[in-house]
Amino acid sequence: MDNASKQAFYASKLRILHMAANITLAPCLLYLVGAWSWPPQLPHYIVFAITSLMALHYSRRHWSTPRLVLDESGLQCGAFYETDNIYRAEPAIRSVVLTILKDGKVKEKIISLGWSSREDYKAIIALLSDRFQREVPK
Repeated sequence: MDNASKQAFYASKLRILHMAANITLAPCLLYLVGAWSWPPQLPHYIVFAITSLMALHYSRRHWSTPRLVLDESGLQCGAFYETDNIYRAEPAIRSVVLTILKDGKVKEKIISLGWSSREDYKAIIALLSDRFQREVPK
């Protein structure tokens, strides 16, 4: 397998930063609902530090890990789907519907692409729609 035929798509950087900010600021909701009293005390600062570290870990992990990889052997997106088992790929709202052969039966698998940027979404749909358009066996 050469690297030219391997396509890797990563999560949108803006979405990663948005999720990291949500993780970091989640303890602030405890102040808003009145579960924590004001001013913050040592346990509150510890919780803020832990959630900040969790957000940093989340960002580092998702920044460099591809969410979808397409090559000659198949499609890797959460699970691995072999090229020979994928019959059709059809676009849906921020997702793609794969018609696959699994355990001797034809099934549909919905793969969410909500993590991708708009440009990546269009590229993924174009790649999959062009590559997988075989007749489904009955």
